[in-house]
Amino acid sequence: MVFGLYLRLPDKVRVDFTPPWGPVFSGALSISGWVNGLVCVGDYVSRLCLESSIGNLILVFDGVTRRSDLLEPLGVPSGFSFYRVSNIRGTISLEAYALICGLLSRDTVRAAILVDGEEDMLALPAIACLKPGWAVVYGIPGVGACIVEYGLLASRIAQVRLLQLVI
Repeated sequence: MVFGLYLRLPDKVRVDFTPPWGPVFSGALSISGWVNGLVCVGDYVSRLCLESSIGNLILVFDGVTRRSDLLEPLGVPSGFSFYRVSNIRGTISLEAYALICGLLSRDTVRAAILVDGEEDMLALPAIACLKPGWAVVYGIPGVGACIVEYGLLASRIAQVRLLQLVI
């Protein structure tokens, strides 16, 4: 439901958001050759993405891994634009949604988004706004990470899931 400038995940649909949206991996990041852009959601995943040779990167992180402060903050890598947004746990702020989708509309982008709050749910707008040649990688605490490569079906499902948060 819309809550101020946030979309909140109701408890009744929480289970619908739990299963991974793509292949799950742990360890090194392995990306298809046709991917030329990544949205990386989570501190650990953002570090993995920085080690890749992908030119277009959008890093979304909150400075916390498994809900404890990181010893070494990720910070803003050289050559990256820096943004800061608020996002309450269990929600998607419209500010973050618009920023992620706006960055994805650019031809080239290297951006770091520091989230005040929690970034976990922000994989959903990233998947909804994906374009050809892009993928979303998001962390699954205690398991590894999931990669969702661009596909109309995944984008449409994400868009429907977002609508569930409104109604």
